[in-house]
Amino acid sequence: MTSKTFIASVLSIAIIITGATAPRANAMDEDAVAALLFGVTALAVIGAAVADSKKSEPAPVVSKPVTKPKPKKKAWLPSHCAKRFEAKNGRIIQGYGQRCLFRAQYPAYRLPEQCYFKRKGVNGRIAGYRSQCLSKNGYKVVWR
Repeated sequence: MTSKTFIASVLSIAIIITGATAPRANAMDEDAVAALLFGVTALAVIGAAVADSKKSEPAPVVSKPVTKPKPKKKAWLPSHCAKRFEAKNGRIIQGYGQRCLFRAQYPAYRLPEQCYFKRKGVNGRIAGYRSQCLSKNGYKVVWR
């Protein structure tokens, strides 16, 4: 039960009891004044306890975003996956084929996303990782 729910239920019970037991238009006698003061004091104590418990609650934990780890040592890429891709506009892109890396069971998901390219090639779609970008990001690029 949350503190808001608890306070709301205590207040609603207090209002119901007060409305049901209050005399119509009579002046308050000493017992009624004592009961009223007791009720107000009880509500003040409960409110203070709830406020104190909120102060002692730990702050929410904020997690850092997950980032891809850069290789500590220079990682060697499989040389048989290095190739020259010819784009539809005639441009040559030197890189590592995504399909070849997958077949060689190289963890290509660890490669930097900014090095990834996907284009229309002469023989269909081509996708891979630019070798110059990989070299800048700490990977050893080998050409046959």
